[in-house]
Amino acid sequence: MAVNFHSPEGLFDTSHNLFCLYNTYSIPNGHIRSVSPVDLFPQHDFPTLVFGDFNIYHSISDPTRLLMDHDEFIGSPYFNRASAYLFSLLNTPGIYTRFPFTNNHHPAVLDLSFANSALLPYFSCWNPSLPPTGWDHTPLTIILSTPLLKPPPRGLNWKYMDWDQIRPLLADLSLTAPPALPTQDTLDRCFDDSLAKITHLITSNTPTERPSSYVKPWWTPELTQLRRIHHHTSRLMRKNQASPAMARVARNTYFKDIQSAKRVHWSEFLADVNWRSVWDARKIAAGRAPDHFPTLEKATSPTEINNTLLQHFFPPRPSPPPPLTLPAFKDVPPVLPFEVSSALRKSSNTSAPGPSGIPYSIWKPVHKANERILPSLFTPLLTHGYHPLAMKQANGIVLDQPGKPDYPTPASFDIIVLLETVSKILKRLSALLLAAAARSLGLLHPNQCGSLAGQGCSDAVATLTHEVRILQAASFKVSTLFLDVKGGFDNVCANRLASILAKGGVSAYLVAWISLSSQVTSAVSSSKAHQRSFARSLLAPLKALRFLLFSLCFM
Repeated sequence: MAVNFHSPEGLFDTSHNLFCLYNTYSIPNGHIRSVSPVDLFPQHDFPTLVFGDFNIYHSISDPTRLLMDHDEFIGSPYFNRASAYLFSLLNTPGIYTRFPFTNNHHPAVLDLSFANSALLPYFSCWNPSLPPTGWDHTPLTIILSTPLLKPPPRGLNWKYMDWDQIRPLLADLSLTAPPALPTQDTLDRCFDDSLAKITHLITSNTPTERPSSYVKPWWTPELTQLRRIHHHTSRLMRKNQASPAMARVARNTYFKDIQSAKRVHWSEFLADVNWRSVWDARKIAAGRAPDHFPTLEKATSPTEINNTLLQHFFPPRPSPPPPLTLPAFKDVPPVLPFEVSSALRKSSNTSAPGPSGIPYSIWKPVHKANERILPSLFTPLLTHGYHPLAMKQANGIVLDQPGKPDYPTPASFDIIVLLETVSKILKRLSALLLAAAARSLGLLHPNQCGSLAGQGCSDAVATLTHEVRILQAASFKVSTLFLDVKGGFDNVCANRLASILAKGGVSAYLVAWISLSSQVTSAVSSSKAHQRSFARSLLAPLKALRFLLFSLCFM
C-alpha cells in the first residue's frame, strides 16, 4: 500500500510538495516473495519512506544471525536495490522485531524501514520500545522532523555508570602528547583528541536515560499489567471473542487505577516535602506558565528571530588574528592534582553542564581514579597561554523576562550560558592562580571582596558599615552610591587588561592565556522558537573572573 501526502506549502521546511509512504507485507513463497525489490524501491526525487514486514534475512539488518545460502539469495536483491537507489536502512542492526510464540523459531529482524536520500536528513529516531500488541511482531516508532525541530538526543543516566569497568580504564589511560612547537590548529587538534579519549571512555560506559527523569513517576508494574489486560480484552471484543461489558470493565479498571496512582504519588510527594523541595511542589501545583514567543519587528520567520537574538546577545566584535606559532613560556609550573581537587571542590554537582552533558559529579570520581588525566590535559594550555576553541562552546538558554505585557524587542529576553564543565575547571584553576598573583603583587584594592578566597559578601558589608559609622561619629551626613555596570565585563578591552597585568608583574603565561581566551569567535545557533537553546562561542570561559578582572582594569 502506498500513501502520498501533498502540501502546496512544502514539507519538512523544503520545496518538496510530496511525501510518499510504502507499507508492505511480503508473503514468502519458496525462494521468492510476493513484493519484488523493484516495486519496493522506486527512483523518486521526493522524500520516500519504505517499511513493513519484508520476511527476509540479511547480515546488514541482523549481523549476529547465522544465515543460510538461500537467505542470502532471497535478501540480497532487496538490499542491493535499496543501495542502488540511495535508500538507507533505519533499523538499529541486531534489534529484533519478531519474537515467535513457539520455541521452533528464533527471534529475528523481519520488519525493516528504509528512507531515500531526500528523506534521510529529516529522520530522527527508530524505536522498538512501544507496548506489545499481542502479536509476535514488535510495534515500531519512526520519528521524522525538520532539522530545526529535531528533538535532542537522549541523555546519559549518570547514576548508573559502570565505575567498576571505568576505573581500570582510566588508570591506564594516556593522553596525546602536545607538539614541541604548536600552532593554534595543532594544539586544538591535540586537545580535542585527548578530551575525546576521556569523554568517549565515560559516555561509552554510561547507559542512556529515559526521555526525562520525570516521565510518569507515578507508573507502577500493576498499571503495566492492567494496560495489557485492557488492550487484550479490546482485541478480543473486536474479534467477537469477548463481550463489550468485559472490555468496558477492563478499560474502567485501568483508567481508575491511573487516577488512583497519581493521587497516591502526589500525597507521598507532599508528605516528604522539605525546605528544598517546597518550591517544586508549588511549581507543580501552579502549573507551568506559557512561554512568551518573540514578536520582533522585521523578524517573523524562525531564522530571522534567531539572527535577531544572536545580534542582540552577541554583537560582532573584531578580534586580532591568532599567532601562527604559540609561544612556549619558560618556568611554567605544571598543574598539580591538589589544585584540580581544589577547583573541583568548589563545583556543585547540580550545576547544569555544557554541550557534552558531563557534570561535575562525573569529573570528581574521574580525577580520583587517575589524578594525572586532568593535570596533563590543562598543563600544555597554560604552558602556551592558550584556551582551545572546544572549551569556548556553550549552550545558551533564552528565557523571557517575567511580568512584561509584550515581548517586542530582544531586550525582553535574557540568556543563560552553560559552559563545558571541563572549561570551568580550567577557569577556576586560572582564577586561583590570578587571585594569588594579584594579592602577592598588590594589584587589588584592600576592600576588594569578590572572587577572592576567604572574602565574600559579609566582608563587603562589614567594610561598608565600618566606613558609615566612622563618618556618622564625626557628624557627617552619609550617602552610599551603588553602581551596576551593565555589560562591563563583556566590554573589557583584552589588550588593555593584558597590558595592566603585564605591568603589574603577573606571569607571562597567565597574561597570554587571559588575552587569547578573550577572543570571540562565531557559531551557529537555533532560536527560542524551536529549542530555546543554542550553541555559541564567546569569551565566557573567563566569566568566573569577571569581578577580579574588571577590578584590575580600573586600578
